[in-house]
Amino acid sequence: MSTPDLPRAADLPGWMRTLRDRYLQTETGQFILHGNVHDVVMCAGRVWNMPGFLDAFFAPSEKLVAHYDPGRGLWFPDVDHGARAAVALVAGGFIAEAKVAPRGVDKTPKSMLARGLDEQLGSERQPEIALEALEALLLASELPVAAVIHYAELVAPDGSPSTMSFFDRTAAARLHRWSLSDDILRGDNLVLMLTGALSDLAKRVTRNPRVGALHVPLPEALDRARFLAHIRPGLDPDRGEMLTRVTAGLQLRQIQDLVAPKTPTASTALDPKGDARSVFRGPGPVPTEKIAARKKEILEQECYGLIEVIQPDHDFSHVGGMDPIKSVLTRIAGHVKAGRRRQVPMGILFVGPMGTGKSFLAEAFARESGLAAVKLKNFRDKWVGSTEANLEKVLNVIEGLGEILVMIDEGDRSIGGGADGDSGVNSRVIARLKEFMSDPTHRGRIIFVMMTNRPDKLDTDMKRPGRFDLKIPFFSPQNAEERAAIVRAVLRRHGIEADLPDETLLPVLDGLAGYAAADLEALVLLAYDDLQTGDLPDGVEEKPESLTLPFLARAVADFMPTRETDMIRYMELLAVHEASNRRLLPPRLHDITVEDLNARLAEARGVLVRQKAVAV
Repeated sequence: MSTPDLPRAADLPGWMRTLRDRYLQTETGQFILHGNVHDVVMCAGRVWNMPGFLDAFFAPSEKLVAHYDPGRGLWFPDVDHGARAAVALVAGGFIAEAKVAPRGVDKTPKSMLARGLDEQLGSERQPEIALEALEALLLASELPVAAVIHYAELVAPDGSPSTMSFFDRTAAARLHRWSLSDDILRGDNLVLMLTGALSDLAKRVTRNPRVGALHVPLPEALDRARFLAHIRPGLDPDRGEMLTRVTAGLQLRQIQDLVAPKTPTASTALDPKGDARSVFRGPGPVPTEKIAARKKEILEQECYGLIEVIQPDHDFSHVGGMDPIKSVLTRIAGHVKAGRRRQVPMGILFVGPMGTGKSFLAEAFARESGLAAVKLKNFRDKWVGSTEANLEKVLNVIEGLGEILVMIDEGDRSIGGGADGDSGVNSRVIARLKEFMSDPTHRGRIIFVMMTNRPDKLDTDMKRPGRFDLKIPFFSPQNAEERAAIVRAVLRRHGIEADLPDETLLPVLDGLAGYAAADLEALVLLAYDDLQTGDLPDGVEEKPESLTLPFLARAVADFMPTRETDMIRYMELLAVHEASNRRLLPPRLHDITVEDLNARLAEARGVLVRQKAVAV
């Protein structure tokens, strides 16, 4: 099969097209490819591994292609490249002629030259020797070279010079020097460094203005669709579109393993009475649930436990009360489903005291909108550079997943305010997260939902419109009717049969002002446990078939809610302060003025300060 002209291929990946144009139009001769560099590449109707793709891409230019992998050594695409490299290294005095060409380079066949060079350098894994050999090739006259360094972070790792070996420090210095060498640049040479995370590579290299850094993204929807059509011929549009959506966030290699593994499934026994048509069964069934479950495992493993893939099992029908909030979120879900991206907020901030249902409603919103959902976990690490690398890994996966809801629970703790008590790591992390969240290309595709009960601990700039366009306040239910709606939603969610008509339920709930949704759920489960264990209230002689009022009334009398009432009041006032729409406030707070709100906040804050002083 002839090698296609990849530099002119209509479906050349965007990152490679950028590299090609920048190399041809500027003085840049050194590039870092970071991100999804260990995946396969689909181009010109074929699937390539990354080294093979690069070899084929450089073939029309007749460049000598040399690869170095610290775990494998030096290698070349074929005999011709190996022979040309042997001749150049002998001419440059890097290797003795007798070691690779006993008969002389002019009289030794190409196959023997390539084999001799492989015997001498093929297993060379030491960066200092391998880079010296590559440098000799880059400086060879009239021999344009494309040098590809795989796992570049292992060759020139990032870190403090005082903790690095001499060879680690000099490897970064050598790569830096190549970018400044006019001799290498004039020779029409190109140096590619491949790394999974840019932050793992030495800053001397990554911050060099003469080095171009290009991100290789996870495959987008069209890339996945073309690949699925290639590996699963015969997929109809409906199943193909469904698989394209389910496999978002995965590498093409992973999609291959999930959708079309190399090991064939066992064939079913033939019906001896069947005809020829019965042999052809068409494309097999698509194991959607299995793919989704395996995808969850893959993503969580790829991110080292930094994210949790959420698969909500409830929607708004399981959420009691909160009708104004559900109305707003239902409208947003409609915009998402209809593709009206300009009407979808960049992010949504859920603010209110603990136990008011923020996380539960966020998961229900994910289900209602049809978006995939992940929960951002703690990505901070004690090792130098690891926190930034962890965040980049997470953001790359989120970018690849596309239409997704990113949930950040307890944002005041997990994100914080960006203080510089950690050598600036937190500030850099916050700045990078802000940059990602405010990227206008993400609108309608990536929605951040952050939950917090202490928004005053968040960086002020983090909360501005453009990052969180909508800020929704959460409160405990305001009256018996709202509390009854939550109780009935809890009963539905847990599948509890109950005989609790409004005329008997509402009077019991009327005296529960300040009880949060979590408190009401605890009440219901306490009463249900008494029912199931046969612990009958006074006056009940026989165990009923369903939950009745005496059980709930005894649970109300027995249950002790939180006593942190002053803190709860302060958190509620913070929620009012952050709210972006008055329509989302309880009726008693609809007309509150800024002056009155600030006065109440100051008073509540003063009470807490005095309590803390007393406690000390």
